Amino acid sequence: MNKLLRVMFIILMIALLGAAIMQIFFPEAMGANSEYGVSVGWQREIGFWNLAILPILIGVNRKYDLYFLTIVVLSLIVGGLGFGTNHLIGYINDSSKVISLIGALENYAFVILWIIGLKIEYKIQKTQTGNKHD
Repeated sequence: MNKLLRVMFIILMIALLGAAIMQIFFPEAMGANSEYGVSVGWQREIGFWNLAILPILIGVNRKYDLYFLTIVVLSLIVGGLGFGTNHLIGYINDSSKVISLIGALENYAFVILWIIGLKIEYKIQKTQTGNKHD
């Protein structure tokens, strides 16, 4: 796996773990900064979801397989577009929640970096094997 994707996965794993801890143990603090308000149960569910994603990310980092790497990165792209758009809509509905705009831009930036990283990976594979990956 190329360095960009490796670094992106590490950043994501740290962010997911940190967010999970905050959402599970301090849901009021997380919800207080959201345009959606405080919903302790919902914050905890998001935290547990973040924990559920971690083994997938760890696995794709430990054992290289282009097919599964592609599936995981495509899922992260779809998620990033969805989360980013959701944050953007939240900001449009309440422009006082600047954190939502930051969340949108952050997610869109990650999507761009995931795409670049995947393109780099395909280029490396094509060079190493002489095969074209579509």
